[in-house]
Amino acid sequence: MARSLKSRKQEFVRDSIYDAAIDLFVRQGFQETSVEDVAKAAGVSRRSFFRYFTTKDHLLAYSIMKYGDVLVSAVAASPAESSAIEVVHDTVLAGIQFSVAQPRTRQIMGITSRNLHARQALRSRMVEVEIRLSEAFAARTRNETKNDFRPRMLAVVTLTVVDLSLFCWFKGDFEDCSTASKFVFEQLSRVLCEPNKLQTSAKPQKRKLKLATTGRRRVPAHSASAM
Repeated sequence: MARSLKSRKQEFVRDSIYDAAIDLFVRQGFQETSVEDVAKAAGVSRRSFFRYFTTKDHLLAYSIMKYGDVLVSAVAASPAESSAIEVVHDTVLAGIQFSVAQPRTRQIMGITSRNLHARQALRSRMVEVEIRLSEAFAARTRNETKNDFRPRMLAVVTLTVVDLSLFCWFKGDFEDCSTASKFVFEQLSRVLCEPNKLQTSAKPQKRKLKLATTGRRRVPAHSASAM
């Protein structure tokens, strides 16, 4: 169904405000940029800004809800016979493809990497995505709810793998984000499934001292021989 002219105009204005804001956040910082700065750059009034976004935090997380839509749709679209890990793989790939296709992804990651408040703003909206994703995983079994452990775990794992894959891609460790996701899955499997060799290798080698007895005193053997 075709959207109305009014709806298309609203989306155009919202996108214009968003684009102007991201450009300002990159140039002068997230916290240093005011709502007035954004409105002026976008060519709208302060009142119009608040018609589309409640706060700067809300604006920064504008694309998060679309990201959530993509993930939820991917879970629902996975074949009924797919295993849980297969659904997670499909959903991770869909989330990565959506994120990489967005022209502002690198800029937003740069903004949040430099500013704690911006990172918290994004994370707060991600909670909503996690809840929706839990519902989607629960709906596949029909006998679980979003609050049950298994769907929540699958949602958290999915979001974590996407986040880490994008992080590796953003840092430049991988040119292709899909390759980054394979690396993250491999590392996750290794950490969870392989024996923990770190603990044994990291233990300092304690020197064992043989004890010799001289009367009532117990002293190390080398000390006893030197006496």
